[in-house]
Amino acid sequence: MKLTAIDPPGRSFSRWLTDEEVGQVLAHDRGWRLAPDGSVMAGTLRKTRIAPSLTALGAAAIRHRWTSRAAAPGSDGSGPTHIMWGVFNARTDADIAAAVGA
Repeated sequence: MKLTAIDPPGRSFSRWLTDEEVGQVLAHDRGWRLAPDGSVMAGTLRKTRIAPSLTALGAAAIRHRWTSRAAAPGSDGSGPTHIMWGVFNARTDADIAAAVGA
């Protein structure tokens, strides 16, 4: 199975990011790749499925508070999307895969 690199979104963090774009940022930071079926995979030799899609990864990040953002796009509440890098990077690939699957 050939995996393709995941590039971060072209939009900046100063704007509200969609779940898919949040997933792109997180996957790119960890060096994960995209499988032909759209799932997010870790590893090059021993491949581990992290999430069924970038959108699922982004939604899990919001649900588990690895990211924070305003309640709705364009709201004047808590501002733009923010990745909690310390909280996210402290988790292993297996921890993240389990959290996404839960």
